[in-house]
Amino acid sequence: SESTYLPSDPAPPFDFSMNASARADDEGRKIFIGGLSFDCREDDLRADFGKFGELEDVQLPMGGDKPHKGFAFLTYCKAESATDATKEHHQRNYMGREITCKIVEPRRGGGGGGGEGSGG
Repeated sequence: SESTYLPSDPAPPFDFSMNASARADDEGRKIFIGGLSFDCREDDLRADFGKFGELEDVQLPMGGDKPHKGFAFLTYCKAESATDATKEHHQRNYMGREITCKIVEPRRGGGGGGGEGSGG
């Protein structure tokens, strides 16, 4: 009589799911851009944001009947490049729209904790 032991989908060990995207979040190399004009194309983002450093990845999620959803995620090879880009573009006019541009915070288990008090 064999025991039919089937593990009930145990959560994978943490680094098992530590893909490139999560690593980029951890290292502060990924930025979020929101409020993009629908005229904006991936090529525009590569040209304008590539000035700050080499881009590893550009994601411009498609939006059904619209060209895209109005936001993008850009991953730089270096964290400094991401920082420079956000300083330059956050709450500035880009292609006729004021955009939000900020470093993506890593999603940590447990939530809570804010980034207050980092004066600078």
